[in-house]
Amino acid sequence: MMTQPIRTVNNLSSETSPARGNDIAKFSLTYEERRLLDLRARYARAEVLANAFGDMILWLRRVFGRLTAGIKENHKLRAAETQLFRMTDRELSDLGLCRADIAFAVRETQGFRPQFDVADPVTSVNENWRRAA
Repeated sequence: MMTQPIRTVNNLSSETSPARGNDIAKFSLTYEERRLLDLRARYARAEVLANAFGDMILWLRRVFGRLTAGIKENHKLRAAETQLFRMTDRELSDLGLCRADIAFAVRETQGFRPQFDVADPVTSVNENWRRAA
C-alpha cells in the first residue's frame, strides 16, 4: 500500500480571512470604546461569579442545617433508647415493652414504621399438622 505525500498549501483562505478581505477586520474601535467594552465585560463576569458564590453559600447553609438536624435527631433517639435500656424488665413490662422492642418502639414514635406486605395469606411450610388432627 502506497501512502500519499503530504500536500502543503502556501496561501490558505478561510471564513476568518476571505480572499476579498474581512469587513470585520476593517472595523476598529477607539481606545475609549475598547475600555468601556472591557469594563462591561468585567462587570458581567463579576456579577455571574457573585451570583454563583451566593448560591453556593445558600446551598452549603441548607446542607449544614440538614446535617445538624439529623445529628440532633439521632442524639435524641439514642438518649431515649438509653433511658429505656436502663429500666428493669418489670418497668418495661409496665410500659408494654420487652428489651427486643425498645429500638422499634423509639423509632415508631418518630414516624419510622416498617411496611409489611400482607396481601398473600401466610401458608404453613409443613403441611403435616393436618394429618395429626
